Amino acid sequence: MISACAKALTIILMTISVFGYQASEPDNPSHSLPPYPGHLTGAFTGGFGEESCHSCHFDYDLNWEDGKLSVSGIPDVVLPQRAYAFIIEVKREDLAKAGFQMSARYEDGRPAGIFGLSNNDRQMFTDATADSVQYIQHSAAGTLPVDEDDFRWTVHWESPDSISGRVIFNIAANASNGDQSEFGDWIYVQEFSTSPGNN
Repeated sequence: MISACAKALTIILMTISVFGYQASEPDNPSHSLPPYPGHLTGAFTGGFGEESCHSCHFDYDLNWEDGKLSVSGIPDVVLPQRAYAFIIEVKREDLAKAGFQMSARYEDGRPAGIFGLSNNDRQMFTDATADSVQYIQHSAAGTLPVDEDDFRWTVHWESPDSISGRVIFNIAANASNGDQSEFGDWIYVQEFSTSPGNN
């Protein structure tokens, strides 16, 4: 004879299997959200008084000397109505995952130009920012290497129709050990100041 306890356990397991399966079905699969990396909501470039990723990933000094953040393609002089491509690359020993965030502003803090997403799923625009400044960053897929030990992103930026002053680019990057914690990660920040040019 089956005991009352065993009967109750059987009913519970059947309920979980039925309702758990139903809950796992998406309400609207055609409108699913894009992949979003956890813990990065808001502005963390380290520029214009913002915090950087170092506010959470504080285990090592900022710009730890054993690793490197490289940014290429940002010109000394920015011309109006031009398309630029910047390559951001992160290196460190035992690098498991990496991420970045980037902004472009005039010296008074106004947004400058427009970032565009590449034809892949490695980048996205940052959600939950308080002002009109555009922030581009890694996506969840973008935390993984493009090749073995090769962590980089190509960021596309279009300069304004007319340039009213120096454009400041701020970039923060996380060279992570991949343990899903704030410890053991190396944070890097860089700032680039460009002069306005004429066509």
